[in-house]
Amino acid sequence: MSLQFLLLAAGVAFAAPVPASSAEETLAVMLSKVRQDHALEMRRGVLGGAEELRDAVAAVTGHERKVLAGRLPGMSEEPYDLCRTLARCPEAPLSLHVEEGALTDDAIRALARPWIKLQEARGKAVKVTVDAGTGVRLELEDMPSCPVVTLTATPAPTGGFDVAVEEGPEAAKAYAARRAELLGPLDRR
Repeated sequence: MSLQFLLLAAGVAFAAPVPASSAEETLAVMLSKVRQDHALEMRRGVLGGAEELRDAVAAVTGHERKVLAGRLPGMSEEPYDLCRTLARCPEAPLSLHVEEGALTDDAIRALARPWIKLQEARGKAVKVTVDAGTGVRLELEDMPSCPVVTLTATPAPTGGFDVAVEEGPEAAKAYAARRAELLGPLDRR
């Protein structure tokens, strides 16, 4: 385990199976390395985003306005404190929005956490690969309905970044099915 961290710290990219309990920590280290390499690009994507988002919120009404208003700085609920346990995570979120590039790591970890917790509960491994061009790839051992989950962060048209699960609703269905197998149809834990 410490050898993997030493290799990463030395700048060597690796993709090795990691026990699920440390997969989130490994992901954090890998994301930190990618962040260092791309900090300037992310800052450029955020500049001017707040004014554009404010104008977009003012131009719409109803549910769409509520969704956009939740993207304003300080207006959303605690988006990254989700799925700390499998029982508290009835569904795997498919996307989050962040206003600052510095928050993309937290959003990626929050979207990865349900999958890591699911694999941990199943006693299966998660192979984490981070690539600046393709995003974060989680390879899930013994999960044929969704063997890979890919997380990406892209600049949003209204400013900030959208962080999402590329596999979309199919991944959410696979998560729900495996979770139900472990916890039953009703949350009893």
